[in-house]
Amino acid sequence: MKKLLTTTELIEHMKNKGIGFSITNENDAKEFLMHNNYYMKLASYRNNYEKYDDASPNAGQYINLEFAYLQELSTIDMHLRYLIIDMCLDLEHSLKVSLLNKIETKEDGYQIVRRFITKNEKVLRKIYSHRGSEYCGSLIDSYYPYFPIWVFVEVISFGDLTYLCEFYKQMYDEELVDNKFMNIVRDLRNASAHSNCLINNLDHDIDGLPDTRIIDFIKELHAVGNSSLRNNLKKSFIYNFCVLLYVYDNIVESSGMKTKRYKELSSLVNERMIQHKDYFTKNNLIKTRYNFIKKIIDKLADKS
Repeated sequence: MKKLLTTTELIEHMKNKGIGFSITNENDAKEFLMHNNYYMKLASYRNNYEKYDDASPNAGQYINLEFAYLQELSTIDMHLRYLIIDMCLDLEHSLKVSLLNKIETKEDGYQIVRRFITKNEKVLRKIYSHRGSEYCGSLIDSYYPYFPIWVFVEVISFGDLTYLCEFYKQMYDEELVDNKFMNIVRDLRNASAHSNCLINNLDHDIDGLPDTRIIDFIKELHAVGNSSLRNNLKKSFIYNFCVLLYVYDNIVESSGMKTKRYKELSSLVNERMIQHKDYFTKNNLIKTRYNFIKKIIDKLADKS
């Protein structure tokens, strides 16, 4: 079993991997690792950098990688996660409003919940486990287990809301949102909520091919060329983020909400992300992914 390395040993390990400390010195790096981040998380962003090949005297070391670059990527990632969570909260609210409005025209609001719970009993058990909650406990005590839809949507998780929307489609042959896309949004939301890294491997490919609806959505913005679109949408985080943008743009009806979020995204890509743009001038991977997302967000911000 490997022993846990001290902060000093971790610094030495990074130096042996070719990571430099000319911008952030070693003492400051130790402070950062001790109080702001931890090694495994920070080091994951090194996946965006190439290594010298075996023929080089520096074989196995990273090319042009500074500790400060990893710091900056982790900070950008943090800001991005916060915005994604806010966007998902907007989506959750908008989905609830849309679902309630549609149910109102079709039934009493109890039937769909009864049928959904019959096929998804574990949802009811999850709700019951939250009876002691200060925020939803009184609703659960008042209605359990016979919830009307307008109460039910307040006590279920985001994931169960997506399943409920899919169940609505099965019952009434009317789609609120494609469940395939919502699974991606849910995973992105959960990753953000659990502080998982999002941009630590920008060259990772998706499984399969991009959905044509996402391709068409990006094309209709007239933001990027076909070659850039094809190359970038093959990459996992870029594709998942574009799915979120597509779902958000189609589901959220509040123009004020959209304008606010797109303005925040624009501020992130046009201000915060380029605060240390000199760190990434030699990294074509990061620059390519950044330019693709920037152009899309700029177009969404302009039309909102």
